[in-house]
Amino acid sequence: MTGKRVSVGGFTLVELLVVIAIIGVLVALLLPAVQSARESSRRTKCLNNLKQLGIALHNYHDTLGSFPPGYLENGPPLTDRANWITLLLPYHEQAAVFQLYDPTTSTGGGAGNFRLNSTDIPVMQCPSDVPVPPAGYPGQTIGPFVLGNYLANNGFGPMISEYRPALSVTKPGVFMVNSRTRFAEIADGLSNTLLVAECLNVPSNSGGTKYDWRGNLTYPENCLFHWNNSPNSSTPDWLRDVLCINIPRAPCIATHSAYSDRKDIVSSRSLHPSGVQVLLGDGSGRFVSNVIALATWQALGSPNSDETIGDF
Repeated sequence: MTGKRVSVGGFTLVELLVVIAIIGVLVALLLPAVQSARESSRRTKCLNNLKQLGIALHNYHDTLGSFPPGYLENGPPLTDRANWITLLLPYHEQAAVFQLYDPTTSTGGGAGNFRLNSTDIPVMQCPSDVPVPPAGYPGQTIGPFVLGNYLANNGFGPMISEYRPALSVTKPGVFMVNSRTRFAEIADGLSNTLLVAECLNVPSNSGGTKYDWRGNLTYPENCLFHWNNSPNSSTPDWLRDVLCINIPRAPCIATHSAYSDRKDIVSSRSLHPSGVQVLLGDGSGRFVSNVIALATWQALGSPNSDETIGDF
């Protein structure tokens, strides 16, 4: 009996390679869309965080008649106490964390505030940033300090070691040392004045010789931003020597060596493509492009200089 040859269907090697190439192209086309959707979700979460802070700041003002100070400083001699983030805790359902605050000791060196310094505050975290572990301080056990991504408007820097609000920065913002800024004092209008803007966290080096405190939730030196430079500026921040880790997306230089000779300038930065998100005085959130005119950015930072605000 003569057998028949049966033809078995299948892919040739060339056809298989073509299919693989097509799949690769489709994945390459789809990946940016997926990444864009994820960033859109993260940006929405970040904006919601800012709005929650806006509600808390307005609740604080309604209760106490002013915005909280950028930070409290006894002096002279200077002794650090709570900053605006700590003082705001009871106004966004974090009263239990606020109870950890020991007002009799420094948030920088006081052992009584160890638990406060190391407690995470979820509303202070932007999901678009790279998570970093809490930061310590070289040669000391006063940390670790948890970092966040939102800084209050301190003014036009540098911020120096001073307990009088008007003298602590070159031009005042809304949140200075020992300040009590009221709505009525923001003559440029709440909707034209920055309250809070984003910052980037920087991983500390592996040797423990330096830690970057930008975004520190409890310490005064790194919980405030300045409007000297536009968002995501390549101009380096001015920081304490052992608290400055210079990286391309968040450059810095050392300008002082202790809390008592502060000379800080911290710019707003984020990993959102092309800009940062901000909270305005009326409680609204906005995305601000990196290419905003510097004069407009500085006019938004200044609460009562009667500048004309352009489009942003």
